[in-house]
Amino acid sequence: MIGKKRLYADAAAATPLSPRARGELVRLLAVYGNPGALHSEGVEARRELEAARKTIAEAVRAHPDEIVFTASGTEGNNLAIAGVLRPLLQRCGTSDIPHRLHAITCAVEHQSVLEPLRALQREGLELTELEVDSEGLVDPKKLARAITDRTVFVSVQLVNSEVGTIEPVREIVKEIRRTRQSRNSSAPTLRGASPSPIGASRVSALPLKPLPLHFHTDASQAPLWLPLAVEKLGVDLMTLDGQKVLGPKGVGALYIKRGTKVEPILHGGKQEFGLRGGTENAPLAGAFAVALQDAQKGVEARAEKVSTIRDFLIAEIKKLLPDAIINGPDVKVTPCHRVANNISVSISGLDGEMATIAMDARGIAVSTRSACNIGDEEPSHVIKALGVPKHLGKTAIRITLLPDATKKDAQRIAKTLFEIAKKYRVVV
Repeated sequence: MIGKKRLYADAAAATPLSPRARGELVRLLAVYGNPGALHSEGVEARRELEAARKTIAEAVRAHPDEIVFTASGTEGNNLAIAGVLRPLLQRCGTSDIPHRLHAITCAVEHQSVLEPLRALQREGLELTELEVDSEGLVDPKKLARAITDRTVFVSVQLVNSEVGTIEPVREIVKEIRRTRQSRNSSAPTLRGASPSPIGASRVSALPLKPLPLHFHTDASQAPLWLPLAVEKLGVDLMTLDGQKVLGPKGVGALYIKRGTKVEPILHGGKQEFGLRGGTENAPLAGAFAVALQDAQKGVEARAEKVSTIRDFLIAEIKKLLPDAIINGPDVKVTPCHRVANNISVSISGLDGEMATIAMDARGIAVSTRSACNIGDEEPSHVIKALGVPKHLGKTAIRITLLPDATKKDAQRIAKTLFEIAKKYRVVV
């Protein structure tokens, strides 16, 4: 659009590099040594890599040896899930674990959580995908009731990328801790074990260690808007992604609490504490580290500022389009359940993808769903899980603001959306 500066409102898909992250990346591009080498160039690269690890650990109140670098949030989720569960599944049918194992997740998770779990389901894992309410929230009590004596893994995201729901992770962790205490206090004896799916015979009461129960959260969408002190969250594993925090693409991290047993899913080297084969990328790690550090500095003030812009934008949309529906948490009723920068809006008769293209032609970048699912002909699995009526299934438009969003930006987005709806919507 001639004369108008482009307005980027798709921060949930990717963010631009912050000035400090860009400067750190440029500085570190000169560091070309392999961090595993013993010469000076390698030692320099190792020093920068470990400095980045320490910065990330400090940002989330962890220990440096609890941070494993990955190439993306997707890889981090896969490492957390398969790295914990596959070794346990391989022991099913033995006297150690004679029964099938069970995991729990929720219906609105990112596909990089759902698909690895479903793949393991084909290998014998029992999987429960919990329903959510109309705001996208998991009920911690329902989750607690879904836990069985065979449950070893729970994964619930911290922030949903499509509708911005902030899941009650701390309450879920409390329920998991109660289960752990119950397991540890009861006699470590297997009673009434069923035959394993691979034909192991029934096992009589045996002295066994209590099964582990790990909790993982995908926090990729959270660092700019929520504090991430891992001790306060109470998580065992937490996924982070550089491109969501004003950092570079192609780098992420997985927090793994000390004592959590994980096996690699990428083999070929002993890098990253033996959990990820492949030469580490010190420049990307360093740029990600400063971006995450900056994201966690003043996070509450940033969230308060941008949530004000978000609420103003919702009001402007509703003023111009009174029948517009906001998907996910209602900011007037439960503002604490919605992340500061997210709006998902459905306008009856307006196709979401067509509206996104039309907005782009007018200089505004928005989206319809997670960029990982673009091209899927079906409505978003998140929108369906919220119980949005079928005729609105493909109308969702996701607007995710950057930290520097202004009320002027919000007015422009609302006005442009109104003009597009007026021109293109079909009365149904």
